[in-house]
Amino acid sequence: MSWTDDFRFMLEPVGEGVVTEDESPSRLSNIVAVHGENHFPDLESVKLVILGVRESRRSNMPGAKDAPDEIRKRLYAMHYHGEPTHIADLGNIAPGDTPEDTDHAVMRIIASMLERKITVLILGGTQELTLANYRAYESKDTSVNITLIDSRPDMGEFRDKLTPENYFGKIVIHDPGYLFNASLLGYQTFYTEPDMLEVFDKLFFDTHRLGEVVSDISRCEPLIRNADLVSVDMGAVRDQSAPGTGEPNGLSGEQICAMARYAGLSDKTGSFGIYNYDPTADVRGIHATLVAQMAWYFIDGFSRRTYEFPLINTDKFLEYNVHLPGENSELIFYKSKRTDKWWMKVPYAPGSDGARRRHHLVPCSLRDYELAGKGEVPDMWWKTYRKLG
Repeated sequence: MSWTDDFRFMLEPVGEGVVTEDESPSRLSNIVAVHGENHFPDLESVKLVILGVRESRRSNMPGAKDAPDEIRKRLYAMHYHGEPTHIADLGNIAPGDTPEDTDHAVMRIIASMLERKITVLILGGTQELTLANYRAYESKDTSVNITLIDSRPDMGEFRDKLTPENYFGKIVIHDPGYLFNASLLGYQTFYTEPDMLEVFDKLFFDTHRLGEVVSDISRCEPLIRNADLVSVDMGAVRDQSAPGTGEPNGLSGEQICAMARYAGLSDKTGSFGIYNYDPTADVRGIHATLVAQMAWYFIDGFSRRTYEFPLINTDKFLEYNVHLPGENSELIFYKSKRTDKWWMKVPYAPGSDGARRRHHLVPCSLRDYELAGKGEVPDMWWKTYRKLG
């Protein structure tokens, strides 16, 4: 009996005709082991899986349940350029008798993957599935960082039934609570209640407006690199790039693909979900193509992960100590000799929660190091210090 027997019954094969045969060996259709009608992939050496979730009953976009296979049609026609990586497509979680049944399947399957250190690329479905994804981390007995790429916080009214508009509020109040940090990237102020931003601020979470993100997309890289879970609402992308979102403003196709690649490159990110794509509003298929390109960039980034950690591979990093003027303390930074990525070390109190200690080494940027050199403590350092205290 294989460990996959625990969840195979929850999965249906990829739709007929979605993956077409092609002689080119570099096509993703020839790289990925796909769950077909008479074949379930062997996951023994797999490092990355694709999981479709056909659930949209809690939303006003019922067509989103058909998104996974529409995305796959474009994705599997693309060419793979990365390092050799064992990738499998688990197929789709079909809608259960109730949405809660679907949630259970999502949580169970992702938890099984995380336990075996297999990264999950989720093709939704609607974004409230992020709550089920988050709950999959319960079994890891550690605190979790989330990055949300969205035009609004989706806090909603937590007393109401779960929807794509209030799922994050339910994550915040979830018991047991193991959310350490959340980053909201690309929010638009006119869609966001001031009270919601106050909640983020009181919890020492990170928020970056759309203007901040588009002015320099690289500022998102450390925040995404710090995430265990990344959730994307395609409504954060402007309609010009993703027809059907109805958004005159938003991220461009290039920007959202760059963010997907950051998530793929992140050694820490164990799950990356793309939600709220509705094929019925995508007349020419451009939106589906963009989501497929995002998935491609995530896979490409994943194939190039370096698995570097400053406190383990000390000889591969440069250490910089910055003394703060007027303070009897210093900030410690690390820079990778290989990738030029930066981290900063945040102290934690003796005897503090062990589950939180993994967060005391925080991804940052050259900008943060330069800020410290001017005598200013980076915002991320302060927020992490307050949460670790």
